[in-house]
Amino acid sequence: MLNGRYYFKKNHSHILQNMKPTSRLLPLHLLLTLCLFVPSFIAAYTQAQESAFYVGNAGKEVFNDVVQLSDGTILIAGAADDMEWLSDQVSLIELGNTEMIANDQGTNHYAFLLHTTADLSEILNVIHLPLGSAEDIRFIKSTNAPRTETGELFISGNTQDSEDGGYFIGKLNNNFVGGIPTAFEWTCNVKCTADDYPKKYQPWDVDAEGRVYFVRGDSHDWSWSAMYRLDVNGALDVVDHWRTHWKVAGGEFRGTPASSYVGGIDSIDYSGIVFKRDQRCNLRSWTQADYELVQPDGNGGTKQGLWPLDVLFDGPCDPAGDAPTNGPGYTGYSPGGGATYGPSSVCVDRRSGALYVGFNAKSILPDGNPDFEPAVMKMDSEGALLWWSRLYHEVRSDGSIHNSSPDQYIDALAIDYALPLPNSSLVVNARCHGNNVENLWEGNTIAADPDLYSYQNQFTGSTGNIHISWLGKLDTENGDLQHSTYLGEMGQSTTGIGDPHPNPLINGWPNPNDAWMTLNTTRMVQNTLKVTTDGSVLVIGLARRPMTTSNAYLSMPNPYYEGYSAWSSFVRQYNADFSVPQYSSIIRGVWDTLATEPPYNVNLYNVFKTEQGILVVGKHDGTGENMPTANVPEWGSSSAEGESAVIAHFVAPEIINEEDSPVTDVISATAEIIKTNAPRIYPNPTADRLFVRSDKAIERLTVLNVYGQLVHQVDTGINEVDLSTLPNAYYFVKVEDVEGRVFMLSVLKE
Repeated sequence: MLNGRYYFKKNHSHILQNMKPTSRLLPLHLLLTLCLFVPSFIAAYTQAQESAFYVGNAGKEVFNDVVQLSDGTILIAGAADDMEWLSDQVSLIELGNTEMIANDQGTNHYAFLLHTTADLSEILNVIHLPLGSAEDIRFIKSTNAPRTETGELFISGNTQDSEDGGYFIGKLNNNFVGGIPTAFEWTCNVKCTADDYPKKYQPWDVDAEGRVYFVRGDSHDWSWSAMYRLDVNGALDVVDHWRTHWKVAGGEFRGTPASSYVGGIDSIDYSGIVFKRDQRCNLRSWTQADYELVQPDGNGGTKQGLWPLDVLFDGPCDPAGDAPTNGPGYTGYSPGGGATYGPSSVCVDRRSGALYVGFNAKSILPDGNPDFEPAVMKMDSEGALLWWSRLYHEVRSDGSIHNSSPDQYIDALAIDYALPLPNSSLVVNARCHGNNVENLWEGNTIAADPDLYSYQNQFTGSTGNIHISWLGKLDTENGDLQHSTYLGEMGQSTTGIGDPHPNPLINGWPNPNDAWMTLNTTRMVQNTLKVTTDGSVLVIGLARRPMTTSNAYLSMPNPYYEGYSAWSSFVRQYNADFSVPQYSSIIRGVWDTLATEPPYNVNLYNVFKTEQGILVVGKHDGTGENMPTANVPEWGSSSAEGESAVIAHFVAPEIINEEDSPVTDVISATAEIIKTNAPRIYPNPTADRLFVRSDKAIERLTVLNVYGQLVHQVDTGINEVDLSTLPNAYYFVKVEDVEGRVFMLSVLKE
């Protein structure tokens, strides 16, 4: 039974109980939250229902990733101790060619891909690795850009092995749209040290040709860290303008391009970027001129060095020398402890093949204290460096030199395909541990547009020993900062709260840019950043009191009222310029907000934007209260009896965008729609017959399902069609008249 004292939106009704207002006057809409909200928008393909439910309860099930394919169906990656939670009617397919995956110290899990209908109502099939072959499937990636037909599919998952443990990457032999996969075409073991960046982040991506970039090794340690590329057959590849190459005959060639090697490029076996402080000098300048190069920093200041790690050293690095040079660099930083750096995120633009890499390096401040310096760099498809960004000022426009003492990390990168190349956007999710005068760039001090003002301009409050997230958009052509916002939520007893935010979507929560509120740790889930077709940005994370919007599925107590907050996983969508969140909801077990401070019990692991809403997946840890559920299908459950997988589809009118549907556009594939003097259909909805009224004689009526498949056609020129034999669902009615005009109308058969 649900506890009465919590904030919850389900089936479009808001229930707020036991709320005691302070003396502060609040917007009128906060007093009307008991009103029923009915969205008026009807989507192009199907009317989605808000849903949230558990899956499993028997075998410690977990969902790690979710994508929608170009036929509209949903693909979910995960793991379980067994497959007994599936109905006997579900088709189970065991993948072949898994023998090379290294997992000899695994814990006997099933790693699987679960394939469902677009509305999550039915499981179509499940493919899985043999028992114990891998610990899970963590990420699903494909070769196609958004809004194009699903390409080749690749997956990765965790492994535990005495020799090659870390994670694996594999290419499937089909993509579910053209056929169901039955085996891997190839697999690759990626050796990583436990708990280091490559293991935790699984930094890899695939380009449009099917070549895979990946990172292996450790981070901030003494052993090895490097990036490689696999060719379309899964073999290590040569990247001409990377700077370290391994020869077929053994040994290394340090130089660029690889084709300049005296033995010829055919003598080069494969290439890499070495994230290590050694004589390979991969992330440093090799000449004095390159080391002294002063260039714009992307936000009104300057930086020194052609390469991002020149800042730590007192001169260039000679790859033919005996040892690298030492610090300090031009801002006073010196290299920190450990030999390896921390590569954490890899992203490839499917349009150009450009590669983006996010990483950080240990450093030592001039006063001797430790620090971490971040960097994002862009290379072309042949490995040539195009630009890099520090994400903060080293030298401001007034010429003053600055250190940024907070530790800083890159947690995710993603391409914003909303704008065409060359001046598209790279979205960066960074994080700072602590605060100081110079930190990640603020949202209202952007040189490219001084009038910009973000939802949360800066790190506020006096608490320094916390982690706060940050989002930025960089111009893909030159790395210039386009937009940014901090992502720092409040704690239980936050002080310095100002006035409510004026936007009604923010539901009367405090304006982050008013007063000087104290923040609490706010972390995003690593490498799960998503971008919609209009440039809006989706994140999932964990915070103590995340703000929830008026359209949220499950709300957090507003800090203006009495009530305990609780550590919660949350999902949020920002608009394209980060000026306002369009949707923000927590997902967790409910709690008595006037009596308890429960720990979080639902972890979100990935997110995907659909046409009408947001899909999230994760796990309930088996403790505490259940989360509110809605529209639970037969294969789901309304409660968690133990560790259980979680999936939800959150729907709100503010985030509906038909361009976010990856479904092939059946309208543009048949004919251009003419919107003037369009015919009308009635009744709508209908149980059987549908009539069409048109100002021109009708040539043909065609009925298509939501995937664009023909289900009925009338060629007699009449103006009615019988739908009585079709299942209840949404359909397109294609109307063609004698003048050659074509119209596409939607109808609900019920």
